[in-house]
Amino acid sequence: MDIIQYKGYEIHAVPLELADTGLWQINIQIFRHSEQETKIRPFSAADSYKTREEAVRNCIQFGRQIIDGQSANCSIADL
Repeated sequence: MDIIQYKGYEIHAVPLELADTGLWQINIQIFRHSEQETKIRPFSAADSYKTREEAVRNCIQFGRQIIDGQSANCSIADL
């Protein structure tokens, strides 16, 4: 699992390999840690990539876009 810290959040890239095609699909978890609790929100996208490495890079970029509010369909407003 690949993890980065970004603007007070933690992005976990956990791409999934599709059994039927061998391609890798975007799958992430965004964590928000506080002294009282840790909140987690999963996100995924239908995009697929030939290698795990390429998928991880795009997972991280996808997570950054969500945190930056640049995704119309994904939000971390209640994290």
